[in-house]
Amino acid sequence: MDNISEADKTIDDIEKEAKPTASQESNSQSKDSEQLETNKVCSPVGQSSKESVPSSSKEPDEEDEAKLQEKLQTLKGDRIGDTMYSERFVLSTILKLSKQGNPTASEDFRLIEILFGIIGNMCCVEEMHDLFYRQSNLLVAFCDFLSITDAPVLVQLMRTLTTLFDRSDDERFHWFSVMKKVDMLTEKLALILATSTNRALLEHTAETVNAMINRFTEAEVDYAQLNEFYRLFGKSCLLEGLFEAFKQLYPFPARREAADDGFDDETLTQKDIKTMRRFLEIHEHFIVNSNELYEAYVGEVDQCVHRVLTSFVSECVLFPVTKNHICIFVSISNIYSGIMYHFRAESFVCMVKIYEQLADALKNPARDQAPASRILTENGSATMEEEDAEAEDDGGEFDVETACAEVREAIFFLVGPIDEQIIRAAVQMGQLKESTFEQMCRELRETMDGEPLLYQTCAKLMNAVKEPNEENMDVPMLATHNAAE
Repeated sequence: MDNISEADKTIDDIEKEAKPTASQESNSQSKDSEQLETNKVCSPVGQSSKESVPSSSKEPDEEDEAKLQEKLQTLKGDRIGDTMYSERFVLSTILKLSKQGNPTASEDFRLIEILFGIIGNMCCVEEMHDLFYRQSNLLVAFCDFLSITDAPVLVQLMRTLTTLFDRSDDERFHWFSVMKKVDMLTEKLALILATSTNRALLEHTAETVNAMINRFTEAEVDYAQLNEFYRLFGKSCLLEGLFEAFKQLYPFPARREAADDGFDDETLTQKDIKTMRRFLEIHEHFIVNSNELYEAYVGEVDQCVHRVLTSFVSECVLFPVTKNHICIFVSISNIYSGIMYHFRAESFVCMVKIYEQLADALKNPARDQAPASRILTENGSATMEEEDAEAEDDGGEFDVETACAEVREAIFFLVGPIDEQIIRAAVQMGQLKESTFEQMCRELRETMDGEPLLYQTCAKLMNAVKEPNEENMDVPMLATHNAAE
């Protein structure tokens, strides 16, 4: 704690050096008073002191403004941006933190947590990014703390890294060149995901991994760097950690029954949906760009997708539709495009039921409202204000039509390579309605006109929904189907 006092003292010293003392202010005021009296004496009768001032002094306001700005800059010292933090203080804090050692004594964890919290807040300011970039060795030293087991410290560290990567200017800062110097970075992140039971830590770690992927592969597009990124991050340990963390956060039905933890999908908040989105976006990225990683993990990623879909079948989770919902549907579509020839009947049924609810909401706009159970859960975990704040952070509510179109396309890509008999069995298992597929195919023909497999896929869907004794159709739909709702 003595170290922090020294840093604060440094700020006070800077301010004291810049500010005039009480005696100086008194002398200044006396001189101003004397000058004012002199002006009054020298002024002719009936003429104001202002008129007696020479013409060369007609711009005192501009001079005063310049002096004021000069004083403000002096008072500001080396403070970062418009904050109250000085660069010297931040550097001092970072240096002291980096010298704490690894592992750190347990009694110091709360101090380290506070320091990381301060630094995380500072990362909202762009000047802090420049400071970290110039002192990149300190950022590398920070990541040594990924090896500790104290969850609150790790939460603040993840928050700091996420903020730094999410808010950085793409052209000025190339963070991958810094982070690749961190020893065993992927393995450390994977271990946290695979072993932690702290919900906040798992959520923040997923956010950090997602932020790194976005920063290192999308913001800094360079093919040589992409290859290097996949060598660094494209490891089975990270996938296994992601799967285990997801199951820890959102237990699958069989696991829930065994644990009897009372987990209920209807208590899912917008924050939960955002976390689900992050996990699926990470998998989507790797599947699209490094598909071979998933050759041994197709079943696991499909299980994650299925877990999300089973939640969204619930009306209180599906509505109101937000940007998180839209992004999840897009990710699912891209995931199924990448792991072709893998079909889970239960997931297909869930997607069709989600489509039915969205299509019904388009016909009945009043349905697109947040049910009462979403306003406040029994344990008080989600209030209307909290839900609205989470939705606003991600762009607010999105229109149902967009969500419906994304789900429709996801179904299209899912069934494209699948045999008609397999689809028919899933339709019968879910007792899905023929009218649903008629409407879906009609809309697909409008929105995906020009898709090479459009008519073939629509014909397959319509044939699969027909009773076995009905005549198979060779065209996507008949005139009678066009007239049906």
